[in-house]
Amino acid sequence: MAEFCLECLNKMYGRNDSTKKYIISKEYDLCEGCGEWKNVVVAERKSYYLYQMRCFLLPFIIIYRIIYFLFRLMTLPYLIYRYKMKKGK
Repeated sequence: MAEFCLECLNKMYGRNDSTKKYIISKEYDLCEGCGEWKNVVVAERKSYYLYQMRCFLLPFIIIYRIIYFLFRLMTLPYLIYRYKMKKGK
């Protein structure tokens, strides 16, 4: 498996990615791009794009939770009735 530091990886792909996008090793390892001992990229984070979209998803999550709470509140009397009917039998 090829191991590159973040700077060499960005140079190789022509990007300017931050360290938040990748999981970086804690120990120094030999970078195959520049040949220096640096922290290398282990893997790409899968939830990075979801993390970036959190500002857009937050209103939908809040609306979903409000609707879910109201739905559970509306079904509460039925659930209490059903519980009492089962308990009575």
